[in-house]
Amino acid sequence: MKNNFLEQIILYVLVTCVALALATLARISAVSLGFDSFTAFIVFIVVLGISVIVYLSIHVVLQGLMLPWIERLLIKIPYFKNKKRAKCPISEITESIVEQQFLPSLEDIRNEQKQNKTKEQEDKLNIALNYTRESFALYLSDEHLEVLCQNVQIYIDKLGVKELKSVKVKELTTVDLRHFGWNIWNFFKPRNQMDIAHFLKIVFLDIFKETEVETIKRHLKDDELKGIIKIEEKIMKL
Repeated sequence: MKNNFLEQIILYVLVTCVALALATLARISAVSLGFDSFTAFIVFIVVLGISVIVYLSIHVVLQGLMLPWIERLLIKIPYFKNKKRAKCPISEITESIVEQQFLPSLEDIRNEQKQNKTKEQEDKLNIALNYTRESFALYLSDEHLEVLCQNVQIYIDKLGVKELKSVKVKELTTVDLRHFGWNIWNFFKPRNQMDIAHFLKIVFLDIFKETEVETIKRHLKDDELKGIIKIEEKIMKL
């Protein structure tokens, strides 16, 4: 940067010297031709101005038209082409620095992944609760349906069987309830099927009071097409 500034100063000094020299020669010529001092001074100013204007015009033409054209010609020559590739312009460095400044940090990436994971879990929970309401809307009272949804959330959050409360269901059979249990388990697997078997045993106590937990587990998917609630590989697409 300093070298470029110094070069510009030297260039302007040289141009000024040349313009003054030409203007001085013009003034001397005017005096020698018999013009008075004032006219010679006017000639000096006019020639000086013309010299500056000519320089600026040449500079603009070279900078805006000639140099890009010359550069395009030179870049076709292998030597100059390799030189250009070897250079690292300041503008490119600046752009690289700016891009790096706007790249997300590892902490930002982690936070975004945590937010995405939390949202995904919330979406799955809402799907499971909606499926539960749709499956039991006709077979549970409003109060017990709310309790069942709370039980499903307890199962999803792995809070333990002590938190579960039983509900009384009407018209549905053990086949329906086992199918419901398998569908919920399958939606949130990998989970041990014994967990959902314990869930069914406690929540639907009046239906499974004579059935062992191991038996419930072994027959979760029996008679897939029978009953009101059937086996569904996907209770709803995410």
